[in-house]
Amino acid sequence: MSIDLDVGQVGSTSSSRTFSRSDLWPALGWGLCLVILLGFSPRLFHIQEYFFFTLLGMAILLCVLERKPLWIHAPLLAPFICFVGWVAFTIPFSIDPWVSLKEWQKIVAQLAVFYGTCLIVQEQRNEYFLRKALPVLLVGAIVCYSYSLLDFWDRGGNLLDRTIRAGYPKAGGADFTWLSTNVLMVFPLFITGFLAVTSSWKRVLLGCGMLLSFLALVLSYSRGVWLACLTQLIVGGFLVHKRHAFRLLVIGMVVFLSVGVVLGQLGLHRETFNPWTIKARLAVWNLSAADILDHPIVGVGYGVPILEKRHGQNIVELEAVNLGIPDIPEKPHNWYLMVVTGAGLPGLALFLWLLAKVGFTIYEDWTKAMTSSYRWLQMGVFLMVLGFSIRIFFEDSFGGSHSYLFWILVGTSVVLSHSHVEGKCNQSGHRSG
Repeated sequence: MSIDLDVGQVGSTSSSRTFSRSDLWPALGWGLCLVILLGFSPRLFHIQEYFFFTLLGMAILLCVLERKPLWIHAPLLAPFICFVGWVAFTIPFSIDPWVSLKEWQKIVAQLAVFYGTCLIVQEQRNEYFLRKALPVLLVGAIVCYSYSLLDFWDRGGNLLDRTIRAGYPKAGGADFTWLSTNVLMVFPLFITGFLAVTSSWKRVLLGCGMLLSFLALVLSYSRGVWLACLTQLIVGGFLVHKRHAFRLLVIGMVVFLSVGVVLGQLGLHRETFNPWTIKARLAVWNLSAADILDHPIVGVGYGVPILEKRHGQNIVELEAVNLGIPDIPEKPHNWYLMVVTGAGLPGLALFLWLLAKVGFTIYEDWTKAMTSSYRWLQMGVFLMVLGFSIRIFFEDSFGGSHSYLFWILVGTSVVLSHSHVEGKCNQSGHRSG
């Protein structure tokens, strides 16, 4: 299946790259698409991980054989390397260095995913994302969300209460956190893709993906994701047309308040409007705040499990005192807070630098896009980054298949946009893949 958008016929390889006649680069491009597809099942994460690093090794070997430079000129490398380096520096100060070392290895893997994506994608055609990656995203989403929604209905889920939530089926119960976060990342890409294509059948396919994404997002009953998605829609509307964005904001607020009042009057969705989860998070955040004050520079140890190791007994005591909170989590439920608690204020500053650099780089690429197709592509990835940045304020889930998808989309966006601008400037060059 191919979703061929309005893409100019321009050279795609970086000006620092020479033309490769090898068929291995196109194969590696398809392999990266398979990595994306494997990411639609959390059960397959380790297979996804092993397969990606196999691709990375092959890409490095191919560069060596063809005498191509291994260094990539990506503006995100400097903040990324600084963040990874600082977390490594704080490991000896951790209350459990072994746990922090294992957690640090995960962000090193994310750096490798970004680097490997750039290395592979810069040898592909400019149409790589539009003709290969986006259709793979669509296929994976349709299968994944259909599977999750069917499981939701089989378990008795409905629109009237939050007792049963849509999530990816697994042995210990449906994983609604994973599903809602995944939807948040691909939903804006389907919207911008739908607006970019002109063919009716392509719009039908993307429309199906949008509908399934919306249903999965709503029925997961994840309020943090709802807020992030609403922000994506408002900012997207603002980028397209400021007046539309204001109208969308007003309409959204009216609809939200109206639905809340109606549900409250009918006695429905009491769990959705119950603030106990907010109180539980605040209780944990207070513990983390105390750690920040005690260890502001190097933190107490990087990693989500550190909180339970340090405050396990405190959490038990809090549950005994606060009877109105049925469950106080043993993890921070806030990625930013986890970073500053574990790696200190410098660690948070470096992570915010990295995240801001990602957002501003893609936004600048959006403003410089020379075709409507690339403008829609960059907008979709920008909104993905924006929504994900809001989501991790309420969850510490910047890892696993989500982090792989995040850095693959960011790396693909950055590389293709730069090669597209260079191709337009040069109006010449060869393409592989």
